[in-house]
Amino acid sequence: MDIEARHSELRTRLDVLGFGHPLPLSAIGIVSAILDDLIQTSEKLKCANQRIEQLHQEKSAWELGVEPYKCDNSRLLAECNALHLELIKQQDKHILANTELRSRVRSLQADKKQLEEKCLAAECKIRELQTGSSESVKSRKDTANKQRKPFISTVRAGTFYQPPKCCEQGGMQQPGGMPPTCRCPCNQMKQVDVLHEVERLRVETQNQQGVIDALKNQVGGGGGNELFY
Repeated sequence: MDIEARHSELRTRLDVLGFGHPLPLSAIGIVSAILDDLIQTSEKLKCANQRIEQLHQEKSAWELGVEPYKCDNSRLLAECNALHLELIKQQDKHILANTELRSRVRSLQADKKQLEEKCLAAECKIRELQTGSSESVKSRKDTANKQRKPFISTVRAGTFYQPPKCCEQGGMQQPGGMPPTCRCPCNQMKQVDVLHEVERLRVETQNQQGVIDALKNQVGGGGGNELFY
């Protein structure tokens, strides 16, 4: 294509675009290159504007879709805060209950120790009574064998036999520093009462031990419930 044809075509394109300035022949090359760049840039700008418009529409659609989630998020945050406060209260209650259970365990352990001491004291008393009773029986047998005399009845008509009140006279001192014991059968009744007391103390001690074990299990089980956030 000759220069005149290129000049005429370029002039027409410039007139269409509104550029009516003079076009010298020496500037045909640079003006043609600039015009091509301008057209290409305009097309890219148009595509970019279309893409921007499309993105704006998508953004509006996303905002409409996110709106319900915003409401749910506010509700979930409120529920989370309420649950957190409830969790703190439960932790405080757990700590308080754990402290009370530990205090009760210590109290029951002290009661158990006292009951065990009472049991030991009662068992010692039983052994002393049994020892005194056996010594008393042996002493009565020896005395009866040594001082056996013919039986002479002194019962008179119209009178009743009064058994000796040995309990009121006090016991006899046993050899070896043993406590005085009574020679009458009431001593056996005392032994039975002491045995009953020992049995009662043993049962009560076992019950206290069962309660202590149960409380220890509660304290140990409560500590295993860990909380996660």
